[in-house]
Amino acid sequence: MSATRSQPALPESAGSPFRFLSDLARELSAGRVDLPSFPDAVARVQNVLSDDSISSERIARVVSSDAGLAARILTMANSTLLHRGGAPVTDLKVAITRIGHDSIRAAALAYATAQVRQAADLAPIRADLERFWQEGVRVAGLAHAMAKETRLMRPDEALLAGLLHNIGKVYIIARTPRDSGSVHIDEAVLRDWHPGIGQALIENWKLPEDIATAVGGQLESERSHGGTADLQDLLIVAVNLAAQMASNVADDAAARMPAASAMGLTDSAIVRIMLESQTELETLQAALG
Repeated sequence: MSATRSQPALPESAGSPFRFLSDLARELSAGRVDLPSFPDAVARVQNVLSDDSISSERIARVVSSDAGLAARILTMANSTLLHRGGAPVTDLKVAITRIGHDSIRAAALAYATAQVRQAADLAPIRADLERFWQEGVRVAGLAHAMAKETRLMRPDEALLAGLLHNIGKVYIIARTPRDSGSVHIDEAVLRDWHPGIGQALIENWKLPEDIATAVGGQLESERSHGGTADLQDLLIVAVNLAAQMASNVADDAAARMPAASAMGLTDSAIVRIMLESQTELETLQAALG
């Protein structure tokens, strides 16, 4: 596994949260993933998709082991996000061939997080899990629209990175002990720690390295580098635009970021992206089921 983003330090007075988060990071670095109620079939799909030469037939066999997951893949294949016109797809193998690996991963992630959100033992944090999911969809919509606008990255890869950008939050809060008041993870701590935890989780799932790197570096708003813009640049801008949209505050900070400049994004392009993402959100929600 490649090296993950260094984790921020917490003051010694934080005590239990520091130990808890450090333990989580060490577990993930050792290859141990324990996300309550995460479907086994989704983990198997992530594993088989790590082989770029895997056949659609083999993927279909794994997907068909879970009827809910299979239905989600078919929903994605027939969504207006990916399929405009023509007869609906009813064959799982055809659906898998049509939408590609990243869209399969996105559909599997949507299915898995829905199962996690509905888990009885996670009922006390269901509202938080739903909030994180909606954040992910908002960033995914922006990332997808940005990729289409700039044509610098594949829209399906951008969408997946957006959906995964806050998976670290889900992991942290799902694993936080709820049988005592000894561990409390506030919003500031969650914000600082979730990118690195998310990157380690994505690496453990054997997802593409550029997605893991982008998730781990999503808060590096002053990042500047030579060469062409990359997925991390796109995610940095998408995360900041999503925060701006959520707060309903007009701000041109995202346009002034080095990442936006690297992508050639003007103020007018950012406005188009924000409008496009708004119209895509409903479509995206339908596609993800």
